[in-house]
Amino acid sequence: MHQLLIIVAGLLALPATPPTADQISRIQDAQRTFFKQHPQGAPQEELTAFFTGLLDGIEPAECSWPQLKQLMGPCSMVPAKRDAAQARLKQLASEATADGFDAFVYASSMSKEDAPTAAALFGHPGYAMWKQSASPSDRTRLIGRLTSDQFMQAGAEIKELESWFTPERSAKELAAGVQLVDAIKRLAPDPDQSEQFRLRLLAAVVMAKEKASPDEKVALGKLAKKLDNAITRGEFMDHPAPKLDFAWAQDATGPVKLTSLADLKGKVVVLDFWATWCGPCVGSIPNVKELRAHYSPDDVAIVGVTSLQGKHYPGGTAPVDCAGDAAKEQGLMAEFMKAKGIDWTIAFSEQEVFNPDYGVNGIPHVTILDAEGIVRHTDLHPADPMHEKCAKIDALLRLQGKTPPAAPPEPKPEAASDGAAVPAVPTIPAVPMIPAGKP
Repeated sequence: MHQLLIIVAGLLALPATPPTADQISRIQDAQRTFFKQHPQGAPQEELTAFFTGLLDGIEPAECSWPQLKQLMGPCSMVPAKRDAAQARLKQLASEATADGFDAFVYASSMSKEDAPTAAALFGHPGYAMWKQSASPSDRTRLIGRLTSDQFMQAGAEIKELESWFTPERSAKELAAGVQLVDAIKRLAPDPDQSEQFRLRLLAAVVMAKEKASPDEKVALGKLAKKLDNAITRGEFMDHPAPKLDFAWAQDATGPVKLTSLADLKGKVVVLDFWATWCGPCVGSIPNVKELRAHYSPDDVAIVGVTSLQGKHYPGGTAPVDCAGDAAKEQGLMAEFMKAKGIDWTIAFSEQEVFNPDYGVNGIPHVTILDAEGIVRHTDLHPADPMHEKCAKIDALLRLQGKTPPAAPPEPKPEAASDGAAVPAVPTIPAVPMIPAGKP
């Protein structure tokens, strides 16, 4: 806490000028440290005092949109800064620039009740400039943010974007089309619209692969599999879980007989996709430990699913090279489990930990199966509130006719000095997750 106060004190002396990248970085670091020190929230008086000091010398009216975008969260915690930030946002959102359009989209997302029409959104004076500089992912992400009404009004824009995904595009560019498939599936009233675009995109990927370089062929091959898996076809949730093959599995007592998900049938299964190099994964170990202690292993199986990474990260020391030596990496995992007190099953799957069949685009990533092996919940985080996780699992246990253990208490909001309630769990910053890839 002393170090945190030093950081805040250093910020107090800053003049009211446009913030530098270093200042913004320091503000974000201090904010993360504060919430880490207050995992159950803080009294409103302390919260306001901290952010008031943190933002002293920062004037929202002087910020560009890229700067203000990073400071909207902290500014929302201080009434004066919040009002100034919202006024600046409104000003920036009217500018006929790419940043102006981005600010307009941000402002629109703050109130679904007052969402603009598609005509107002795509008719913004900065939209054409934004579209020219935006990546395919940016454009598909925008479609994904639309309301159902906006989507219905945006037929021309969506058709134009669909037609952009041709065999001439790179694997990286074509990969953005998966987001568009998902957006159309979620927003279009006609389910065939998503399926038709998925098939056209898959055909473009196959054609692109025929004339691609060796590296591109590999990427396009993976993309083709992703476009034809259960998730993209809409056959994942409430369907049998995709195949998982395990080459090694162990719990606190030693080796475990686990070669496939069939070995766990009859139990609710919590699959936690993770890796030793992933900080948020390792940081979530206490959360998984709490869940393991709450349920009997006879009723709920918890499996930490990883895959061979070629390196092992013990923590506190340099990573250990295990390339080409599966036995070495698995042996180090057994030592890691003992050192961390892991008392649930850890398993190396034959499939990559970033498993496209399970939609694992970042780790940690939790999927829950019912006792028949049907996918019931996915894209969860092991650090999600305990009572929320248990509510999902308890419902599945009751379907088996089992009585779950007593539910954990929900966290109670702390009372502020003025009697108002303070949220028990802060919404800033979001729980971290590592995107696909290795360090």
